[in-house]
Amino acid sequence: METTSNTVRERPGCVLGVALGILVLGAMIAFLVLPRTEKRDGAKLLDTWLGVQQLPAGFEIRDAAKFMGGEEVVKLESTLVAAESEPPRPPETKPSGPPMQEKRVDWSRLTLGAADQLPRSLLFVHYPKGRASGELGRLFAETLVPGRPEEVGNRGGRMVLEIGTLAWGDSNPAYVLERKFEAGGTFKDIARVNLSSAEKGLIVNAEWSRSEPFSKSRLESLLESFRVRGPWWKGR
Repeated sequence: METTSNTVRERPGCVLGVALGILVLGAMIAFLVLPRTEKRDGAKLLDTWLGVQQLPAGFEIRDAAKFMGGEEVVKLESTLVAAESEPPRPPETKPSGPPMQEKRVDWSRLTLGAADQLPRSLLFVHYPKGRASGELGRLFAETLVPGRPEEVGNRGGRMVLEIGTLAWGDSNPAYVLERKFEAGGTFKDIARVNLSSAEKGLIVNAEWSRSEPFSKSRLESLLESFRVRGPWWKGR
């Protein structure tokens, strides 16, 4: 994995606390929790933001809306991945003894599902100009650094796992990979990518199926489908 050094890190609580910022952007949570003000045409929004007039094969727009904070959101799901039911989250086993005698969960020994898979969903989030700088500064802060599995408690939690850049045309947008460790030994990987320009504040969250690890190559090839080629696009 492409990561920065772990020799200098935020305190574990800070790592997990900052990571929780993505909760309001989760592909499912955003549509269940955030108050909407208006429905939106997802195809038109993607055309406006990225010049996209045709979605990548196997992906469909599931919802699009504007929220109270002014952000506009388009959610896409993979029909190919969704055709296969996602593995359920195992029931949490409650400890029977005192907390001090509870066996430590080794989160570095998770059982990994199939590798090199497409994300299950994509969530594009466009911020209004008045909020874009602050939101991008928080989600892609220079102080974010990867944590270590041993910093996660037995009940699980979220952690920054990897930081780097992706190849996207002639640019290299930043990404942050977070992993949600689930009590019971499963996990969910969510990567956010900064597709912003001087004219727009735009990010995309890619979420994989339960226990399927993040695939950088798959995400790069998928995002390439959302990049319009041609000189007319520069600066749009």
